[in-house]
Amino acid sequence: MSTARQEIAHNWPLMVVAFLLVFFAFGVPTYSLPFMYGAAMDEFGWSNAQVNLLSTAKFLIGAVAALGMGILVDRMGGRWTVLIGAASGGVAMALFLFATNLPVYYLAGAMLGFSASSIVAAMKVIVARLFAVNQGLAMGIVLTATSFGGVVMPWVWPVMLEVMNWRYIIAMLSLGSFLVAVPAWLIFMATSARMREVVSAPSAAQSGTTIWQHFRSISRERAFWLIATGIFLVSAVDQALMQNYVNFLRVDKGMDLRGTISWAGSLLAIIGVAAKVGSGWFFDRFSIRGIAFFYFLLAISIFLGLPVAGVGTLLAFIIVRGVAHGGMIVDVPILTRHYFGMERIGMTMGIMAVCVNLGFAAGPPIFGWLADTYGNFSVGMIVYGSIAAVATLTLLPIKPRYWVSPAERREGKLPPAMQPAAG
Repeated sequence: MSTARQEIAHNWPLMVVAFLLVFFAFGVPTYSLPFMYGAAMDEFGWSNAQVNLLSTAKFLIGAVAALGMGILVDRMGGRWTVLIGAASGGVAMALFLFATNLPVYYLAGAMLGFSASSIVAAMKVIVARLFAVNQGLAMGIVLTATSFGGVVMPWVWPVMLEVMNWRYIIAMLSLGSFLVAVPAWLIFMATSARMREVVSAPSAAQSGTTIWQHFRSISRERAFWLIATGIFLVSAVDQALMQNYVNFLRVDKGMDLRGTISWAGSLLAIIGVAAKVGSGWFFDRFSIRGIAFFYFLLAISIFLGLPVAGVGTLLAFIIVRGVAHGGMIVDVPILTRHYFGMERIGMTMGIMAVCVNLGFAAGPPIFGWLADTYGNFSVGMIVYGSIAAVATLTLLPIKPRYWVSPAERREGKLPPAMQPAAG
């Protein structure tokens, strides 16, 4: 059996459990928020900018959590960070029962950010440890769980909103964390000694280095700032559209929530499922050049939203948007490993996750503010599509250092653990 196939065969149980964790901690709440916004605006009279500030609270706390969890995974392993993240996600969704004012609403969003970042940060580090050849493919498979949330939620929310308040719906969805995600992780850790050892082990070469020292070390390079800027910009663009696509189609395009928007949102997520796996495979083979292509595709997808008027133009927008979105969440672990390598990988991914979450935090409320100011989302679409195009340019000077091309792999060369690849 080839090395690539051995990686998948030996580690598939972890991928299954990781899928469940990411689905309930990240996928379900992420794809619930766009349906919550309109309902919250109707119930309490909040503006687009106010409801979108939930995502700002979510992702600002997520930035801090991702950084802290990356350090904890390096120093202590991922066993307890994953458990804490899964449990806190359930508590956060249940807290929306009491979100009758903005402070509680934002507090629940902040807890969602802590949960999602804890889970995803730990999973990124664990997958990077277990996979050398198929890291992109494995990460893509695990992170398809987010898109599966998007497949399910567009059908759940419109139906449930007709019979139940939005706060009760999201609270009911918290049962997935308590009844599935947490028990699955506990059972897996109790029954798999080999995985327990890998998950619980601290990272090599981490002792004696603080996060600030590590940041100063990697930030001396111009490439770090180009990568960080690109990640921040595409994260802002991608999340702004993800949080507001329901209101964009409902308000700007006059589409029906239970009819057109349900199937369009579900199709978007289904395409995202395939795109996450496909983009992981693509990034394994083309590395940073492949990621730059997806950044450009994101810009194209935003501009395709402007002429949406019927089924044909909607399909074009959804298909390209789904493919581009699928590559966004897979890009950061590949960029991190291919350029910075495995040394202190948890710290490095934590620093990059800060860039992601800051982009997530900034993108949606500014997009919502533009919609409030101009009365529609068109100006925001033009601005954000242009920003994604600029992000593409930030990656063009960057070349991978810890990556081996498919041609070299066929000759028997494997990706190095600590030393840059030749050339």
